[in-house]
Amino acid sequence: MSGNVQSVERAASVLTVLAGAHRSMDLAEIASAVGLPKTTVHGLLATMRGVGWVEQDRPSAGYRVARRLSGLATSLDPADLRSAATPWMDRLALDTGLEVHLARRDRDVARLVQHVYRPDNTAQRLRVGEALPLHATALGKVLLAETTGAEPTADQLETFTRFTVTDHGVLDEELAGVRAEGHAVETGEYYPDLHGLAVPVRGSVGECLAALAVVGRRDEVLERGRAASKPLAALVRAAGYVSRSIVGLA
Repeated sequence: MSGNVQSVERAASVLTVLAGAHRSMDLAEIASAVGLPKTTVHGLLATMRGVGWVEQDRPSAGYRVARRLSGLATSLDPADLRSAATPWMDRLALDTGLEVHLARRDRDVARLVQHVYRPDNTAQRLRVGEALPLHATALGKVLLAETTGAEPTADQLETFTRFTVTDHGVLDEELAGVRAEGHAVETGEYYPDLHGLAVPVRGSVGECLAALAVVGRRDEVLERGRAASKPLAALVRAAGYVSRSIVGLA
């Protein structure tokens, strides 16, 4: 018997790269990251897409880990998730000066499993256990874009503020952007004075285990209507640390 199967090793390397990217990647990027010819990587991607491990976004045509793999995350205990995430959430709050939330999908809501206060004297309340709408929060949009489950129908898109997206087509376009860019933005859609950024927390094969967010004033998280670069970079970095901590529990 020979050693490791080369095609399996190569497929695993592609999945690992996609899992760590936090956004869709094109063929050239993936081939460069794994050090293989584009024709070889294209064949691997076609096979993995055929078995449902990889999805291709439109219109960018970028590749990402399939949402169906989110089912692998269901056995993760919330206490383990909270234990792995809290040290990095504490650091993220200190680095950004913002409130930090961690949530995972609970059927048709995003359920907060951990909450770290912003490090100032602002009046705050503990929100662990709170159920957030999937379509009106950054956390919810990441989980809706990244995980499988009952999708909200048009008549379930409840209005919370004048900024809430209630058109299903508009929401679908926004979720496609979340999958392509690797993060979601919240602009006063649930609470009018609350804005946020969220990214996925991934497992060892790229499955979305949870979503991590920073929350604050508009000027703290947004630049010209888009995610501010500094808090977004800190958030992505923290999500990577949380992911590695969770994988280490396995």
